[in-house]
Amino acid sequence: MTPEQEHDVPEGFKVFGVQDGLFGLVGPVFGRIVDGEAHLGFRVAEKHLNPTRTCHGGMLATLVDVQIGFGSAVALKQQKFFPTINLNCDFLAPVLTGQWVEGRTEVVRATPRMVFCNAMLLVEDQPVLRANGIMKIPSDRDSRFQMTRPQT
Repeated sequence: MTPEQEHDVPEGFKVFGVQDGLFGLVGPVFGRIVDGEAHLGFRVAEKHLNPTRTCHGGMLATLVDVQIGFGSAVALKQQKFFPTINLNCDFLAPVLTGQWVEGRTEVVRATPRMVFCNAMLLVEDQPVLRANGIMKIPSDRDSRFQMTRPQT
């Protein structure tokens, strides 16, 4: 059984990025690009829950952080990792075990060195987290941030 089948992901989503480090612990996270827009998502499992048995805000903040970076890089047609300068999150509704959480990014403004974004995490097209963030656009000379786009 593939991870997509095991986690019952929506059509077009594939395992996103590397599966070690943080994603090895909290993943799998899935991604897709549709019409030039990047979307990340995951299905809430037991390991994502807080003591109230809803998805831990730290997991949602992790997803939206990566969503903003990946979403803005795709929107700006960059193949770089955009590190976070600032991230603000508003938690709007609880997320339950088994629910599919999906992210969207809106680039508000980009300069040569920074990108300002809004993002939303949705469950069944209803917002559960609203965020805004500032991401650094690294120099082309800094090889630490260069990457090929993850397979989605």
